[in-house]
Amino acid sequence: MKNFFLYVFYRVAKIYEDWGEQYVYIRGSVVAFTTIGLIALSIITFVLFFFFDKELNKDIIWGVLIVVAILSFTLKEKKFKELREKYKNETHKKLKGWLVFLYIIGTLFLYIVSLYVCRHP
Repeated sequence: MKNFFLYVFYRVAKIYEDWGEQYVYIRGSVVAFTTIGLIALSIITFVLFFFFDKELNKDIIWGVLIVVAILSFTLKEKKFKELREKYKNETHKKLKGWLVFLYIIGTLFLYIVSLYVCRHP
């Protein structure tokens, strides 16, 4: 799972690098950790709704947001350079890029669906 997460970080940062942006490692880590945060919020939403009959409240959202923000500073430029060297000669780059894109969109979709399904009437 760690390798997958680092690959998502690398691919997102690489896209920003290809666009000529600065501080690509920050942008990559924010997107990668946001996907983890959205998955965590989706799981928390389902657990609260189905086991405790409660809604997701703002305190939980803020807690996850703060944890994600703190964790996003753990990935540094050095790690991006290591990953760039590791994946320099990878095969099927385009397919893997689309899979990372679908993963990011899928986590957002999962969160939206979890909010829709678990809302109280």
